Amino acid sequence: MDELKREVGEPTSAIGWAYGGETPDADAVLVTGASGSVRDPAATLERVLGLYGRVETQAVDSGQLGGRAGCGHGRPEHGGYMTLCGWADSETVGIVAFVSDRPQGDLTTDFLTVRGELERPPR
Repeated sequence: MDELKREVGEPTSAIGWAYGGETPDADAVLVTGASGSVRDPAATLERVLGLYGRVETQAVDSGQLGGRAGCGHGRPEHGGYMTLCGWADSETVGIVAFVSDRPQGDLTTDFLTVRGELERPPR
């Protein structure tokens, strides 16, 4: 979370949350995010997705909240499987990591649902 706070200059809010419990696609879901001012969302997204090591990510639809988004699959140090998704826009940056002992499919829709729960669209 400290790394994300540094990405937004003067943070106005931050969240760190973990859900442990088996879901259809993940045994754990980790969510971190921060708000403030993001100068370069594309570069910021690249940096924050790199925080989890070598995960090959590709651009995905960022949904109704805009900005840049990316998702990819990797293997955590402890073994298992991970789908890592992140976003960055002019005011927020965040990461959603789905961790499982089983291979995972495309979790972009789940990622966008989590992001939507964390952010409120501008009025």
